[in-house]
Amino acid sequence: MTNLSDTSLGCFAEGVNGDMTQCVVDGVFAAGPSPALMGLLIGGTIMASLYIAPGGSVIPGAIAMILFGSVLVPALPPQYQLFAYTIVVIGGTVAAFAAYSRFTTRGGFR
Repeated sequence: MTNLSDTSLGCFAEGVNGDMTQCVVDGVFAAGPSPALMGLLIGGTIMASLYIAPGGSVIPGAIAMILFGSVLVPALPPQYQLFAYTIVVIGGTVAAFAAYSRFTTRGGFR
């Protein structure tokens, strides 16, 4: 008879000592994260950031992109963290451009 701790369910059956997130992540990234999965995650982050922009304003999308990218940095494996930093840089660039256009083209806090 096989012991439960020796099976793939053993990670989930450890009770309070188990880490469910680690059990799931280990299964997904066991053979290395798939580039398609990373593309889906990065693309979904960018699309979600752009989707929340109300009335054509890019400022909420830029803020969301910076925040989502910052959350992805510790969550991704080391070989994909550069993509998360890229999302943060894109969000920062969009926010800087929005601030520049607000204070030069429109002329202040309107």
